[in-house]
Amino acid sequence: MLKYFFFLLTTVMTYHGICFGQDYFRIKADFTVKISLNDSTKSLTKGIVYYDKNIKDLIYDISFPKIEKWISKDTSLYKVKNDSLYQRVTIPSINEFTVFHLALNAGLNDFGLKNSIYKINKVEKKENLVLSYYKIPEKVNTLIDHVVIAKRDNRLESVIMVGKDQKILSKQFFRNYIKIDAFEFPQQIIQVLYTVSGDESYQVTEFRNVKINDMTNSKLYQINLKKYE
Repeated sequence: MLKYFFFLLTTVMTYHGICFGQDYFRIKADFTVKISLNDSTKSLTKGIVYYDKNIKDLIYDISFPKIEKWISKDTSLYKVKNDSLYQRVTIPSINEFTVFHLALNAGLNDFGLKNSIYKINKVEKKENLVLSYYKIPEKVNTLIDHVVIAKRDNRLESVIMVGKDQKILSKQFFRNYIKIDAFEFPQQIIQVLYTVSGDESYQVTEFRNVKINDMTNSKLYQINLKKYE
């Protein structure tokens, strides 16, 4: 299960952003995911990811280590091979909170927190970074106490989640941004998760050949899942 969440959860906690100007609604990219778990397990996954923010089906067309599709929709992750469903996993409803949805809605630079229920309680500058501290309301049932967002030149640089005991739960680093007109997207995301004992697990996700608003292959952005129900 940890691998599923590492693979899918390049996410935020909540988002209510508004997109202005050019409407960026669809993204396609080649991806590579390298995972190193704290039990020394390692894995490599390659393929193409498709996401349309209006359809909200997050589709991973995997080519390695085996040919299959992973489709994240609502609270289900469908795993399909040879056009047959071989596994369905219940997951949080995350598609609107991923890096893909946020980037398409111009909400990535503040991790989707600016217009959320989480309140900013401190801003400070350290060298060339601007750090914003978001406090989690006590009424929200979560292990997270606060989130620290670091921006460089108004681009999201890193996100640190801190637990109730003030120990770091996770870190994410967003690097190598590309710019297509007004659209910006990180080509590398490094995520670190920590166990209670402080052991670390890593995921490095890299994107290439990023394409926006692809109108030539619309059928690739939506899959009929009724036959798998």
